[in-house]
Amino acid sequence: MVQIKNDVFCLDISETGAELTNLSIRGVNILWKRSSLWNNQSPILFPIVGQVKDGYYIYNNQSYIIPCHGFIKEQKFNVVNMDSDCIKLSSLYNEATLSMFPFKYEFSITYKLMANKLRITIEVINKDSKAMYFSCGLHPGFSYEGLNQLFKEQYHIAFSHENVNSVEFTPCLVKSIKEKVIKKTMELSSLSLELMQYKTLCYQNLSSVELRSQTKVLRIENQMPYTAFWQANPTNPLFICIEPWHGLPDDESTTHQLIDKRGIQKLEENKTFLTEIEISYLEVEQ
Repeated sequence: MVQIKNDVFCLDISETGAELTNLSIRGVNILWKRSSLWNNQSPILFPIVGQVKDGYYIYNNQSYIIPCHGFIKEQKFNVVNMDSDCIKLSSLYNEATLSMFPFKYEFSITYKLMANKLRITIEVINKDSKAMYFSCGLHPGFSYEGLNQLFKEQYHIAFSHENVNSVEFTPCLVKSIKEKVIKKTMELSSLSLELMQYKTLCYQNLSSVELRSQTKVLRIENQMPYTAFWQANPTNPLFICIEPWHGLPDDESTTHQLIDKRGIQKLEENKTFLTEIEISYLEVEQ
């Protein structure tokens, strides 16, 4: 376990999966704590997002079995460099990963604190002699207990756009993507009611999501094309996952071909893919 901090944030990061295990703001940890309800906190998703139909995909006429959300969350990371307010961790392909994902890669993640902002940078380097096809994302779970302690007053969720594309699931595979108008602000209880019906909500082109009260704002901004919302038990929710995705689960009608997968990223040999997510905490003057 390694730690970085500044006057606002304190982060603990596991070297298994480079997963955040503590995300404290003003001394309050807002991350979910592992339990039988959901035994994760903030897993990183790579080289797929969500499920592949029937648990396998095909690349170059060969089938590969891969778990939901990929395998990087179980891999060992090494600390590449570290300061008091910044850390970069990296994980390299190995024989076990090649059996599930036939590409040579280096996957790095950097957590950097800047005053009231946490910047998370994902970097994927294709170290193979062929193009690589992958997806990636984040899956942080924000604890209602921690959020209640942080805000100390009623708060709601707010979206950057009302006109979005909505990804419809059946319930874990993509059925279709439709235009949709959503409310600009919503109570978290209303979001849970939708999650009871749809299990996962996923919108395209949401550049920013906020948890907002009259005096405080927790803002999540990202460069990824999709943002998903999930709860383990929406009938009695204890946390909310707000997930930036650079990719999608398989289509219901998939041919299992990796290169045809919706939202898949193609990275040429020796090239680098970069994307960023920022979590900001703001205190609003009245």
